[in-house]
Amino acid sequence: MKFKGVVIFLALAVALSTITYILLQTERSSFIYTDYGVAIPPEYPIVGMDISHHQGEINYAEAVEMGNAKDSIQFVYIKVTEGTNFLDRKYDENAEGFAAHGMNYGFYHYYQPDASAEKQALFYCETIKRYNFKLIPVVDIEVIGNRNKEQLIDSLTIFINRVDEILESRPMIYTYVSFFKDYIRGTALNNELFWLASYNRSNPYMEMENAIIWQFTERGNVNGISTKVDLNVAKSNYKDKILRVR
Repeated sequence: MKFKGVVIFLALAVALSTITYILLQTERSSFIYTDYGVAIPPEYPIVGMDISHHQGEINYAEAVEMGNAKDSIQFVYIKVTEGTNFLDRKYDENAEGFAAHGMNYGFYHYYQPDASAEKQALFYCETIKRYNFKLIPVVDIEVIGNRNKEQLIDSLTIFINRVDEILESRPMIYTYVSFFKDYIRGTALNNELFWLASYNRSNPYMEMENAIIWQFTERGNVNGISTKVDLNVAKSNYKDKILRVR
């Protein structure tokens, strides 16, 4: 009988400890929103997403209105160009759709290192210059191609400077943390603004002042979109860094 009493006592103690832990975690993680189907990093208050034609037809009103004010989608980046001649087939519809619902949006270009930096910059700028996009341009770099590290940095620098010259808005660099570590960190581009992807529940480079956005998952759920979505968090001062001044 005494043994049974001890077992019951221990079981109750474990249950109480578990409940206490859950409550503490809930308090600590006040920015975890289950509606998105993923745990959002609690230390960053701003949620955003990036999309392309892969998301198919979007109900823009549902996407924009999802969640409460503090956890709704606050910004969206839209794929527009790739290389020197590829246009995302949904970029115009996506831009117009989100603009109609008051969403801050911007465009990103997928960079092909082996193609001309000058031609890519002109193609990108010519495509987006008629839009009233609110977020600064973005260049998405994920592969090194047939270039070495020095050649890649020189090429990217040409692209960034040319876009900055044409649009009077300097592009932010999107890449994965491993690519940043191997090819960009410590180079002439080290002080640019960065949007870094890491799906490992941590991103040590967000400690850098110029790392503004963290893409933390590619498996998010967003109302009005039938596919999985890339979700991002941003620092509280993100508007000071990525809102475009015109």
